This record gives sequence, structure tokens and C-alpha cells, in this order.
Amino acid sequence: MFKSKTVCQSCGSPLRKDSDKGRERNGVITETYCRRCYQLGGFTDLQMTVEKMHEIIRLKMTELRFPRFLADKLADNVYKLKRWANPLQEDVKSFSNISR
Repeated sequence: MFKSKTVCQSCGSPLRKDSDKGRERNGVITETYCRRCYQLGGFTDLQMTVEKMHEIIRLKMTELRFPRFLADKLADNVYKLKRWANPLQEDVKSFSNISR
């Protein structure tokens, strides 16, 4: 399983610098999600599913010239990430932040 302070818990991207990290509604940097997945205290794409994220990761790994078997294996790690472990709870969080 990925460590939450190492990679985005939505897409698995490395969180090396503060500029890679998302922000809460009050502007505080989150250590859990990247800036592409999470902004202003909510997820950027409320229509995203674990299946779509899996395919995005697999395609990105293929684009980066990872062998197909390795791209598939790396994409499979998305199912272990926090956002997808309990998607209903995370989606409620995103919806409640947007509706305020």
C-alpha cells in the first residue's frame, strides 16, 4: 500500500514538493492529494471513478514507455489508495465542500 505522505491518495502521483500538493478550502496544503486531483477542499473531478483513474494511470505509464505488463501492474495500485478504499465517504466530502 502507498504511504499517504509519499503519493497522492487519488492518482498515485508523487508528492515531492508543496507545489505538487492540493489545497484545502482555507488554502492550507494537504499532504494527502495532489493539486490535479484536489483543490479548494474537494476533488477536481466529481465524475471520476476508480475504473477511469485506473485507465488514466495505465495510459500515462504506457505513454512514459513503461512495458505494458508493468503499466498494468502499477495501475492496479489505484485500488489501494485512500480515495478509492471508501469512495462514498470521499465523494460526500467533495460534494459538501462544493455546495457551501
